[in-house]
Amino acid sequence: MVQILIAKLITLFLIMAAGFALAKTKFVAHQDIRGLARITLYLIIPCVVLRSFQVELTETIRRGILFSLAAALIVHAVLLALILPMRKLLRFNEIEILSVIYPNAGNLTIPLVAATLGWNYVIYASSFLTVQQFLLWSHGRMLMQGERAWDWKKIFLNVNIIAVLAGIVVLLTKYRFPEVLRDAIFSIADMVGPVTMLIAGVLLASTQVADLKRYRKWHLVIFLRLIVTPLLFVVAVKLTNATAILPDGINILLVTLFAIVTPPATTLTLMAEVYHKDAIYANLLNVASTVLFLLTVPLIIALYLR
Repeated sequence: MVQILIAKLITLFLIMAAGFALAKTKFVAHQDIRGLARITLYLIIPCVVLRSFQVELTETIRRGILFSLAAALIVHAVLLALILPMRKLLRFNEIEILSVIYPNAGNLTIPLVAATLGWNYVIYASSFLTVQQFLLWSHGRMLMQGERAWDWKKIFLNVNIIAVLAGIVVLLTKYRFPEVLRDAIFSIADMVGPVTMLIAGVLLASTQVADLKRYRKWHLVIFLRLIVTPLLFVVAVKLTNATAILPDGINILLVTLFAIVTPPATTLTLMAEVYHKDAIYANLLNVASTVLFLLTVPLIIALYLR
């Protein structure tokens, strides 16, 4: 499996290199990919969610969904509990805190899961994505805006939350999309990996090393996101023998690990721009993490599978 993962990571790296080359040769500018980023956020990811729920709800899958959902809730609860310590001890700002808590669970996790385990396992990635999308567009947005009250209207009218709810309905009712609509949704969903890495490549080309020098804690944020958080998950799984809870527990929790081991959510950069926060810093954290992620993820996964 690690060999398959490495092959997929090389593919993603080559796509990112193509985006980097396009930007460096001036065929594509930084501002050109903003629309593509919005398309990813508001079209491609919802289609990925809808596709993942187009499976037969057997008893095995039902138990797997509940298991992966419980794992996602526990992971987010632990990370959210660390907000206060991070603010007090590490003096993290909103961008830094959110970058540690919320990984890129949609854009990178799903193509990796599909490549290594198959699309049938993407439904378990959607469990993690369901929890994250709800928290990201509630707690994350509130923290980014400095709000104290929950705006339920903005949460449930968000297209990603709507896609999750629609996917749950589709799964429970065993509804199958008409062939033409199904092919359209599946084709758009297949774009998630390539489009995400193209955007990362363009952003990398526009990143200046001098910008990183302005921020003293970027390396600590990346270390916590890419190394500490996934290692804590691996240790917790090993100590509790959680993979033995279900016959396929090792693969289901591997899907959760794929989500945890990824860079900060791309959505955070978009939020920072919309809510007038330090979008440059959010972007730097995302780009630097994405490059390092290609090196750290095989090691973390290999450690988990030992």
